[in-house]
Amino acid sequence: MAPSLRSGIDFAVNAARQAFARGVFDLSASMILVMALGFAQNFLLARLLGAEGLGHMAVIYSITNIAALLATFGVTSSILRYGAAEREEGGAWAVYRSGISLVVGTSIASAIAIALFSLSRFWVFDPVAGAWMPLVVLVVPAQALASCAWHFFQARSRMRDKALLELVSRICIVGSVATGAYLDGFRGCAIGYVVGNAASAVISVAHARVLRPKLAGVASVSSRELMRFGMWGLLTNALGMVLITTDVLAMSALVGDPKAVGVYSLAALFQQVVSIPMRAYLDARFPEMTRVSHDLPALRALRRRMRLHLLAITVAPAGALALVAPWLIPRVFGADFAASIPPLSILLLGQIFNATGAAQGRSMFAAGWVEGNFWASGIAAVYNVTANLLLVPRYGAIGAAMATASTWLVWSCAVSVMCRWHESVGRNPRS
Repeated sequence: MAPSLRSGIDFAVNAARQAFARGVFDLSASMILVMALGFAQNFLLARLLGAEGLGHMAVIYSITNIAALLATFGVTSSILRYGAAEREEGGAWAVYRSGISLVVGTSIASAIAIALFSLSRFWVFDPVAGAWMPLVVLVVPAQALASCAWHFFQARSRMRDKALLELVSRICIVGSVATGAYLDGFRGCAIGYVVGNAASAVISVAHARVLRPKLAGVASVSSRELMRFGMWGLLTNALGMVLITTDVLAMSALVGDPKAVGVYSLAALFQQVVSIPMRAYLDARFPEMTRVSHDLPALRALRRRMRLHLLAITVAPAGALALVAPWLIPRVFGADFAASIPPLSILLLGQIFNATGAAQGRSMFAAGWVEGNFWASGIAAVYNVTANLLLVPRYGAIGAAMATASTWLVWSCAVSVMCRWHESVGRNPRS
């Protein structure tokens, strides 16, 4: 066997062993199963509720998901970063306790605000969904509490616990929603949504308490710093939503053909599958990045290894999906969806661009300079909206895919520049 081939095989085997030890496979399997359960939930509700009932629930899902994101005020990101930075379990637990206290207050306030809004004359959405919002907003604090527990486990490198809880949470929600819809239609579905999220929160928080350290510690970060860091994390997440939704919205607004939007949406959905191993790998390596963030040479060495691994776990599935898609999509989804294959190929290239900058983005996050990710995402968001407005009217789905793929290249370049600048000027991360 040639030395170069043997070294390549050894590198791949070693990377696989490291990935297994850090929980990358656990997280990947959990993400895939959660996505599959999401498909199953939509299928069941479509059959049990029909288009009208599914439309009511779509409004409820959208409002509560946005409210849950805003309710945490990014504190979950603070728990992840500062919990991972703590050397002792007691200190990490103290960070979690401080963060969860903040989240309880902000999530309850957010739920009350949404409930009052749904009862006011300013509610312009589905009136049936609005009538149920005062009850359904109970899922907002439940989702926030569960998310805090998951981020605590990730911060302490307990990836199997995090993966298992996310999967159990989805099972609770899907089971409760489907059972409620079967027994009592839309009303039962709405009640089941609340019950499932409540069960998820109870299980997640209880599991965190079972595994809490015997000796409590003192957090090395103030509540004010948790909120500051969380605010920047929240703004960055909001910009991230722009990057992953603008293409579909632009297709809907500028093309005006529901069939074309549906075809493109399938391509956008398929390309997300390729990102699952990348996201799982980044989640698994983040605690280690945080712990070496004060040692710049060690952080750079780790980042170089991560870039190689990220490219390997992205290029391989992207190439495989690009090869199998022309055969798979028409046979599974029908001949009409064959038009999604060209935009899918372009979007897969965009995921490879994404992989080239992902380690740098997490590096700044680990160092406590989340503002860098915000500015890089801001540059990419402005470019993304502009590119979609220019390309979609002329090229349709191909233009939307080109805009999204090139946006990931812009983001990767921007985040790399921000990371290099931050390290060159020697800024000390806040802790």
